[in-house]
Amino acid sequence: MKDIRYSFLFQTYGKLLTALQAEMTEMYYSFDMSLAEIAEIKGVTRQSVSDTLKKVRAELDGFEEKLGVTNRRLRLTAFADTLPEKEKNKLLDILEK
Repeated sequence: MKDIRYSFLFQTYGKLLTALQAEMTEMYYSFDMSLAEIAEIKGVTRQSVSDTLKKVRAELDGFEEKLGVTNRRLRLTAFADTLPEKEKNKLLDILEK
């Protein structure tokens, strides 16, 4: 099973990746494609896709470790659940932007 954590990290930090890294990551995590499917489409080996995704995971982990945006967003979303509906919706609107 694919680690959904990287889907969240990709949503936050995907624009910091190279175009190829972002494309392969989106194919793998968002479109649920296999390594073999991605390799065939991109004209590379399955090992190359695997290596790219391994590097991407390390980079996403590094971004989150240094910046913590995803963790803060999750904590703020949990906090929003404790607020009255009107304030909750305001906070969630801010987090979506």
